[in-house]
Amino acid sequence: MISTSNFTNDALINQIKASAEAYSKLIGYDFLIIGKNRTSPYLWFECRFDPENFMHLLGIKSRTLAPKKFYDYCLPNAAKMITLSDCNPSRNHSRKTINEKCSCAPNIFDISAAGYMKLGHKDLMSQYVDFQYAYGNTATLGFSLFGNICHPVTLIPRSINEYSSKPYRVLFICRRHIGQDKYNETVSEVKKGLFDELYHEFPDELKAKLWY
Repeated sequence: MISTSNFTNDALINQIKASAEAYSKLIGYDFLIIGKNRTSPYLWFECRFDPENFMHLLGIKSRTLAPKKFYDYCLPNAAKMITLSDCNPSRNHSRKTINEKCSCAPNIFDISAAGYMKLGHKDLMSQYVDFQYAYGNTATLGFSLFGNICHPVTLIPRSINEYSSKPYRVLFICRRHIGQDKYNETVSEVKKGLFDELYHEFPDELKAKLWY
């Protein structure tokens, strides 16, 4: 994921729409992201992507549209489409940082391609950034816990290694429909058949979350 700060107005709108289309594939599900290094224990966290999170992740605080309406207007075939006047920078952001976030967003929202990503705890100091878990690679999507599940709170066009001292390789991503008890579908595994191969060594706490 290579970020750029040089989008024309039309290119930025197209990038926001592409980000929304990728994000729409995450709506309605809970995800279980599982990682491990060669000699480490397993690390995992659960997350959910709501439409209301989308605008904030791009560094936008629209003066004309509420968060859910902004997301709706970014989708293909929306009754009304967003314009540049709907895309005001949020606090501590600028057009430059919006461009950078939007350049990374479609790829980092493509959770099925997470085999090249890492996850980790945020344990390194950073100004203006506060989250508990993250996944990413050259860009970082940070999550905080609300109730019993994490929600995305920040998208940063910088390496996850700047925020986590011990990132883990993402091995598997499982999902369930919101409201289901167990994760019953594997949407990403770094090698076909690896989930079945390693399941026996999963901690009991992790196994309890799975349909297997």
